[in-house]
Amino acid sequence: MRRRKQPDSSSPFQTQRSRRHARWLERLQLQLSSQQALSLLVLLALVIGICAGLVVIGFRQLSEGPAILFLPKLDDFESLPSSWRFGLPVAGALVLGLLFHWMAPSGRPTGVVHVLDRLHNHQGKMPMKNAVLQFFGGSLALLSGQSIGREGPSVHLGAATGSWVAHRLRLPHNSVRTLLACGVAAAIAASFNTPLAGVIFAMEVVMLEYTITGFLPVMIAAVSGSAATRLAFGHQAAFQVPASQLESLAELPILFVCALVIGALAALFIISQRFLVPLQQKHSPLLRFAVAGTATGVLALWIPEILGTGYDTLELTMLGQLGIASLAAIVLAKLVATALATGLGIPGGVIGPSLILGACIGGAAGHLANYWLGAATASPGLYAMVGMAAMMAALLNAPLAALLAILELTYNPNVLFPAMMSIVVASLVSRQMFATEGIYQESLRALGKSGTPSWRAQMLSRVGVASVMERAIAVTPQLLERAQAERLIELQPAWLLVGGDDTPQALRTADLANFLQRPPKEGEPEALEENREEKIDLLRLPGERLQLAPLSWRATLLEAQQLLEQRGAGALYIGRDYDQGNPGVLNSDVAGIILPQHIEHYYRQ
Repeated sequence: MRRRKQPDSSSPFQTQRSRRHARWLERLQLQLSSQQALSLLVLLALVIGICAGLVVIGFRQLSEGPAILFLPKLDDFESLPSSWRFGLPVAGALVLGLLFHWMAPSGRPTGVVHVLDRLHNHQGKMPMKNAVLQFFGGSLALLSGQSIGREGPSVHLGAATGSWVAHRLRLPHNSVRTLLACGVAAAIAASFNTPLAGVIFAMEVVMLEYTITGFLPVMIAAVSGSAATRLAFGHQAAFQVPASQLESLAELPILFVCALVIGALAALFIISQRFLVPLQQKHSPLLRFAVAGTATGVLALWIPEILGTGYDTLELTMLGQLGIASLAAIVLAKLVATALATGLGIPGGVIGPSLILGACIGGAAGHLANYWLGAATASPGLYAMVGMAAMMAALLNAPLAALLAILELTYNPNVLFPAMMSIVVASLVSRQMFATEGIYQESLRALGKSGTPSWRAQMLSRVGVASVMERAIAVTPQLLERAQAERLIELQPAWLLVGGDDTPQALRTADLANFLQRPPKEGEPEALEENREEKIDLLRLPGERLQLAPLSWRATLLEAQQLLEQRGAGALYIGRDYDQGNPGVLNSDVAGIILPQHIEHYYRQ
């Protein structure tokens, strides 16, 4: 029996409703393009913060949970026999090398450097294959005791979460930047339970700017990410250390010298990356990781404190339970192991190691202060906290993020006064005396990539083309009858977009109007005179015409400027589906055009 054909379920009401929905969505996207839909950005940031927090929780569970199979307690690599201390990082590095070797080169970059590259050079689009590799590769690196931190993978995963949500919703690229920063802030907050430091890190290191439009979404994302991790791991501070404060201003000279040493060591670490990072493009992952893992294993035979994140060692240092000789040995070994691991591409971060290096140097200075000045001095733990802030600030070129991170990690406001002085001194030594920038910018430069955008590029990347484009346009064929041309002029478009045989062109409507109104001139070309009586060739009549190139409506003004320079076009026509594989055709989907003066006017206003 033949089944009766069902009638078309669509109705005029449903078509009208879909059109209203499309118009509402277009208004929202236009508001996002001009940074006006702040409430929507905050809502999206809340969702991204929760998602990023859950991803970071999963990463921590995977990187810490299996450790109970071979460690008596978390991070206690010191209790392992010497054969394990050597073999574990070597075996882990070899497995990581094979994993990265099987991955295509485009899928290998990970960490904060990769995030900055994708943000500044690829409109914030984070490939998911890199994020998946970071999730499992970073977990394996931490489990095998590589001398790295967990915050680098967390930042990558948080940024990938924000980027994925933004691109799934097809948001303008200027909004993608903000939501990527939201993912970064949520990841830092979830990794360390430090929401305020997460906000400042995202703005100071990733966004490289402070704006109200950026702050509010990033703040709510950090809060939601921190809330997620508190539900999973509790409300306690990361480190339980007694309160301490400076007892005398006579201690400041010791802290000053300590900051000088920290600044010099931070610069030495950064300089080492200038030579090591380029090796990532010259040698296979298997060879590079084998070298890093072997060096870590050899050093761990004598100084096992360098293995893993080392937060147990960090807490002992802040409690003043490690002597000067042990602290000095840890600093030297940790510096070498971490420089090799990060420089040769092990998927980990440098924030955790920077805290350990700074704490050990500061702790040693505290012991010396107690010896020289007697009992009326602060405990070595306070010096360790100050050293942590100074090293993180000098290494990352993020002084405010470092200061707030130490405050939230220790809940000790007494650290602020000495830490501020030490941060300034260490940062000046690293930047001025040794001419280094932050570790991430130096690594990008070593890879031959653009790191820090100019102020003009930053300004143009904040705004989407949809918010400043000329919308009074009309798409028309090359040949028009006189009546058609007159009706077109009545619509009062500013520009006519003409699709010719070659490159599409833009013609001012005023030029067509002038042509229609003027009387025939003696000696006018015969072909043009015929067109007056029959059809008008818009590509031949007198007037200003601009060569056109297509651009997606999601693009920023910075992308528009770059495309104008690359293509040598006089203007760009904006279409909604040009980012979905459509090469750009002149049809009803064209929403407007961008002229060079639109860009000039925006950054001059």
